[in-house]
Amino acid sequence: MYKHEYKTGDRVVIKHWKVLEKQYGLTSKCVITIPASFTLKMEGRLCGTDRVIELGEATQGHFKGTGYLKEHNISPEMILGYAFEYGDKCEVSDGGENWFPKIFSGYDPTSQDEPVRANEGDFTGITLGWRFARPVQKKITIKFFNENNEEITDLVSEETKKKLLQGDSRCGE
Repeated sequence: MYKHEYKTGDRVVIKHWKVLEKQYGLTSKCVITIPASFTLKMEGRLCGTDRVIELGEATQGHFKGTGYLKEHNISPEMILGYAFEYGDKCEVSDGGENWFPKIFSGYDPTSQDEPVRANEGDFTGITLGWRFARPVQKKITIKFFNENNEEITDLVSEETKKKLLQGDSRCGE
C-alpha cells in the first residue's frame, strides 16, 4: 500500500474533524487520538479556511504546524493529501504502483476510497476518482560511459550509482 512521504515545506490539506473522528474515534475529552492529537481548538482554527498549511520542521514523526496551526504538531494521519490548485498537473494512483498524469479538480473528504478528483485536462469530461495524488515526479535517466565514450550497459552497483548522483569523483576507484 502506498504511503505519502511528506517533508518539511510541503503544502498539504488537513482532514476535516468528522473524517478524523470516523477514522480514529474520539476520547471523552473531545480529542481525536492519533500520534499527534487533533483537538477542537485545531479544528476551530481551520474552520472557514481552505485547510491548507505548509509543513514546518519535522521532529519525531511529526511536523511543526504553520499558519492556522502554528503552535500545533501535525502527524501524517491528519493530512488528506498534497495541496493542489484546481487545474494543477498531478499524478494519481489507486494503489501507489502505477501513476497517471492528470489535472487536479478537487478532494472529496467524505470518500475514503476515492478522495481525489482528477481528469484528462480538457475540463469537459467526467472527473474520475483516485485514491492518491502527488506532485508530478521528475524522471531522471542516467547513462554511464567508459573512457572510450562507449555506453556502459553492464549493471552498476547501487553504491556506485549513489556516489555518481552525489558527485563523488572517487566512485570509479
